[in-house]
Amino acid sequence: MSQIHRFLRNILIVNKIKNDPYISLPALTGYIRQAIALRGIKNVGISRRTILRDIQNIQTDFGIDVQYSREPRGYFIEPLAVRSDIEQFLDSFDVFTALNMDACVPDFVFAEKHRPRGTQHLFALMETIKNDWRIRFSYEKFQGEAFSQRYLEPYALKECRGRWYVLGRTVGQQDMKSYGLDRISNLVITEERFKKEMSIDMAEKFRYSWGIYSSEEYPVEDVVLSFDAEDGRYLKSLPLHHTQEVIRDTEDEFVVRLRLKITLDFVMEILSRSWSLKVIEPATLRKKVCEIYQEALKRNVQGEPG
Repeated sequence: MSQIHRFLRNILIVNKIKNDPYISLPALTGYIRQAIALRGIKNVGISRRTILRDIQNIQTDFGIDVQYSREPRGYFIEPLAVRSDIEQFLDSFDVFTALNMDACVPDFVFAEKHRPRGTQHLFALMETIKNDWRIRFSYEKFQGEAFSQRYLEPYALKECRGRWYVLGRTVGQQDMKSYGLDRISNLVITEERFKKEMSIDMAEKFRYSWGIYSSEEYPVEDVVLSFDAEDGRYLKSLPLHHTQEVIRDTEDEFVVRLRLKITLDFVMEILSRSWSLKVIEPATLRKKVCEIYQEALKRNVQGEPG
């Protein structure tokens, strides 16, 4: 659990400094001690030296520059110093650790019972990616095929709809594929180093992807969707995609424009709001949605038995 405790301290430090800029070292140390204790973690010595070491680790682990100001004599983080994807990871990890520590989950916290499997691989994979180590593992596809053996050069981790994926290249090939952590078993860290292809920008590769599919076979397109006002309130608080731009927001209609690749997982996502969804652009997506509705109607329309 020591690794989890270290990452948890780092997350608490980042969030505290973001929300309380120019906090002093004694105040920060006291806060971390209290926050750790509230999470049911006991007998863990947290000193000023521990916090100073953690601040150095934050730069290495998350690429976040925690700075010290001599004037107010406290620590701060520049407002734009934390990337949105890192911020999302910090929030997700904080929730994950809060509900998975040694202490029992209180009876007033109702977490989903179907938590994704494979999260036990997260820390090991983070270490392999930071150190450029190759990995081996057994992998099972959703199609029910037998386990296959994979030999991978991992580049990144990505979360989508509560599932985590490792992205990487098969050793000796130029592919870039994603593997769900919930279908990985027998993970082996070889500690064989590889040289990352520096021209690969993983953030840019997934910039216009809704989920984990980033194949070049899908073009980037402008998508215009209309929903009713009730759905609009949900989509304002949790946008469909980071490119979401509100075109119209009235008492009757909420219209957005997105720019992304229209992959199967994106189509599945918008279909979850079928009760108010109207596809305005492009025509190809509107046709695809209509075909899905027509097939669903055939399967579900009531009729006489036999």
